[in-house]
Amino acid sequence: MTAPPDIDTAVGRLDAALRGVGLPGLERPSGVTTIEAIADEVSPYVLPAELRRFWEQVDPEPLPVVTFPMLRGPAHSLELLGGLRDLGQQPPLAPPPIVLPLDYSSHCYGAIELGSEWGDGGTIFEFEFDALPVVAYSLADRVDLVAELLAEGHFERVDVYVSIDHRVEQRRRSARLDAAGPHPLYGELHSIPPELESWPAHWLAASGIDLRDRVPLGTTHSIAELVAAGKLGTSRGRIHALVTSLGGSSEGSLVGVDDGTASLDVWCPSGTSPWGPVHRQRFEFDVTIEGHALAVATDIRPLD
Repeated sequence: MTAPPDIDTAVGRLDAALRGVGLPGLERPSGVTTIEAIADEVSPYVLPAELRRFWEQVDPEPLPVVTFPMLRGPAHSLELLGGLRDLGQQPPLAPPPIVLPLDYSSHCYGAIELGSEWGDGGTIFEFEFDALPVVAYSLADRVDLVAELLAEGHFERVDVYVSIDHRVEQRRRSARLDAAGPHPLYGELHSIPPELESWPAHWLAASGIDLRDRVPLGTTHSIAELVAAGKLGTSRGRIHALVTSLGGSSEGSLVGVDDGTASLDVWCPSGTSPWGPVHRQRFEFDVTIEGHALAVATDIRPLD
């Protein structure tokens, strides 16, 4: 197992590497007000000590290096966090609240785990819809890798910037994870599966998700029976059906479902369930129908 560098050593190496290839060195931040603002925003979780130390020493915004995730400042992270919250998405479409966004590009967030009851945090990930690769086990290691790639010339100059060689960066990233040995929370994983049922237990706990809630309870009605009962008043029950159409917004999803006895349009308010709905997949829907009004889902569980 290779011990990671400390953040001060890594910052010093990055500054030297920048100057060594003819780029401006690192700049000091103008203040720490934004750091405290973002610390308040992520409470009860805490900023990893390395991240706080880095932001206290360095203003990374002028850094003329292109890679992903970029080393960005607290104001950028605070803006990304606000944008995520405004979208109102729930896991797995949004990161768990224990993960703080640092950078964004092409529908992918670069993010760092916050300190919590489960650990000190600091692990860096890429978070996109179909992959959650581990970038580094610590910010110091990430900073040190950027410095290493600069010092060894693995970049291309583009105007006043340099762009890190992506293929070399990916190989070095993987090699560093292997050399670090098993992570106390993630073992030897280089990527977290995107499906909720495969998320780490502490991510689920932080998101308020219990895997037992996804277990189907059993159908109580066919769609035809539930619709017929609804014409006489309010009817409630569980149906097993295939999602045949799906559309929606931040407010929720309108899905068409069919169980072979009839079709039904179901409104699924945002936050109804982290498990679905998903087009062309089968689910158990807890629904309420009043007369000829639209059916409304109160819970959704996967069947396939």
